[in-house]
Amino acid sequence: MKKFVTLIFLFFPVILLGAERSSTSLWDLFKMGGIWMWFLLALSVLSLWLILEKLYIFHRKKLNTRFFFPQFETLLKKNNFDKIEDFFFRSDHLVCKVLNKGFRKKISMAEFEGRVERAVTIEVNELGNGLNILATIGSVAPLIGFLGTVAGMIRAFGNIAAADEVSAQLVAGGIYTALTTTAYGLIIAIPTIALYNFFIHKIDSFVSDTEKTVNLILNNDLIK
Repeated sequence: MKKFVTLIFLFFPVILLGAERSSTSLWDLFKMGGIWMWFLLALSVLSLWLILEKLYIFHRKKLNTRFFFPQFETLLKKNNFDKIEDFFFRSDHLVCKVLNKGFRKKISMAEFEGRVERAVTIEVNELGNGLNILATIGSVAPLIGFLGTVAGMIRAFGNIAAADEVSAQLVAGGIYTALTTTAYGLIIAIPTIALYNFFIHKIDSFVSDTEKTVNLILNNDLIK
């Protein structure tokens, strides 16, 4: 998780550095984009806030089961119900927390699966909260950028039509300004969509790991 946070904070300084080294400053580029850049700025702030919040929640929930399964399978081989129950109770892995809701003695398989399923549903809803907004930002940001480009192109060709003499500088300058919003829209959308897919993958992996653990418990007749 820390690697993704680091990449996010490194991503924007690289853009700033590239802009500062060019003949046009970042603020000049922003002003060139017009009112559409303010919409894109709002989306970028919202996207960054949601991404950082999700990275924190996913890290705190401990979805990584790389160390969980070796410990669990070792206990499973001993077929000791009490030790497995204690492991689920003490472990801070999210898989253990949801299994702890139903792993009890003298409980039917149907009731065990029902309790775990309800616990998983609650956790998935919490983990997925806000991801629809990220998906929307990833889809809308390029469209707003493209809309800004179209508006800029209309303005540029309007200036060309009104000019007595058309120069290469006049044409290129207008198009350069218009394409700025598309570039910023893509800069926002690409990391947003990438991290949205990452979060969805982590949620799917959590559900899959929980189902795998439940099947191992049932196959070893720990719940009868």
